[in-house]
Amino acid sequence: MGELADSFETLADSDMWTDVGILFGGFMAPTVARNLIEPNMPWDLPDEVYGVGVVLGAGYLPQGTNMARMGGGLYVADKLAERADIKQRVTSVGDGGGN
Repeated sequence: MGELADSFETLADSDMWTDVGILFGGFMAPTVARNLIEPNMPWDLPDEVYGVGVVLGAGYLPQGTNMARMGGGLYVADKLAERADIKQRVTSVGDGGGN
């Protein structure tokens, strides 16, 4: 029963939710950067470049550097998984196979 109480304690931990928010911001920031930068450039950069930019730029944050870096890194991993068709294969697991 103590394990269940520990789980609920984790859900109520505001520090954990702060980390989640920073990580999510780091994951979303490359999309925002791409949408602001790409229309003003003569060429199209790979999406992963924007995630790497967040990983590098997160070092200038006053706090939450590691979580923001992980968010940018997660964005890079997500885009690489899309590029390698891994994400589509994983999301189609259990869909009935060929519908």
